[in-house]
Amino acid sequence: MNIVIGSAVSMDVIENWIKQVNDEFGLSDKNQACLQHFAIMKNYYIFILESDFYAVLEQSSDIWGTREMNVVSYYIKPEKRSIRLFLTIQRKFEEIAKAWDCKYLYQGSHLGDRLYTYLERNGYKVATMRKEIK
Repeated sequence: MNIVIGSAVSMDVIENWIKQVNDEFGLSDKNQACLQHFAIMKNYYIFILESDFYAVLEQSSDIWGTREMNVVSYYIKPEKRSIRLFLTIQRKFEEIAKAWDCKYLYQGSHLGDRLYTYLERNGYKVATMRKEIK
């Protein structure tokens, strides 16, 4: 897998993925906001860039110095989605977190709840709660 530190990733590559993802999920009106986010944050991210999928991770530490890895975003092209690729990506997330000496790996989904069943069965525990403020 092509793992790249964010400073080495071009905004053109990021923009291509943003357009594809946002188009699929009806979020094309958010393309500019996404581009602005990545322009500010990409140097803090770790990217996995492949032709069939991408992933964005961020290493951080809590206030006690415990190292953590956060899955910021990932996407698999619809025609390439399979349980095998999904599991391969999940294993890679864990490998990267271990390589960065992280104690915790955090991930979730803002697009649906199906991921949570898998995560729960694979050792993830509830650590945060979210409430939509209207």
